[in-house]
Amino acid sequence: MKIIWKIFDIFEESVLVIGMGIMILFNFLNVVFRYLLPQTPFSYTEELVVLVFIWVSMFGISYGYRMGSHTVLTIISDSAPRKIQRLIAVFAMFASAALMVVIAYTGYRMVMNQIRFGQILPGMGIPISVVSWAIPAGAAMSFISILKSGFGEITSPEKGN
Repeated sequence: MKIIWKIFDIFEESVLVIGMGIMILFNFLNVVFRYLLPQTPFSYTEELVVLVFIWVSMFGISYGYRMGSHTVLTIISDSAPRKIQRLIAVFAMFASAALMVVIAYTGYRMVMNQIRFGQILPGMGIPISVVSWAIPAGAAMSFISILKSGFGEITSPEKGN
């Protein structure tokens, strides 16, 4: 099972690193060429950077859950007895997982509508669904990360009173 989680981690981190690299490179080139040339040869960069930003953001949510750095208000749960802390962790895990199911379902329906109507990004000339697949894919990755980190938090013996 550890090898599966390692592959999951490498895939997720690769999407984040490659995506950030693409965003930095194309934003830098766009600014440099905008000042050096009368017209930038990268007319599609704004769409590309937004496309990659959406993918990085959705996979970043999953990464945040997996690393345990998601938004947490612990002022009440940390002062509660361990059994109550576990109940709060279970509730938070299921609520977050349910949210990701809703986001994945809604994102999937949006992608299907975009495919059905043939929506295209005007600058790059590619289907807009390439951008939108980030929503259900990122939500699915986040769902897995939520369950993994939630079960880890629930079964952790070190936390609590």
